[in-house]
Amino acid sequence: MEKQPRWAEMCARILQQCQSLRGGRENLAAYLGVHPHELALWLAAKSGPPRAVFEKAMEIIFAEHDRRAALQSEANAPRRRSSDRVPL
Repeated sequence: MEKQPRWAEMCARILQQCQSLRGGRENLAAYLGVHPHELALWLAAKSGPPRAVFEKAMEIIFAEHDRRAALQSEANAPRRRSSDRVPL
């Protein structure tokens, strides 16, 4: 049976995704309102972030999910032909 990832490891994976989405460690640290050294410890899974920081990181993930879902729904929307338009 596979072990469940530890809290710090799970947070590190989430923060790594956030780091990519926010354009690097410095930008993510500024967004989260933490010192880059603290963030480096969390990214290395040395410890887990405080709950408030974790929740803010999850907001980044959720926002990206929403952005991708909106793009997908736009891509799946049927296109109207110019001949279908009703003149005003």
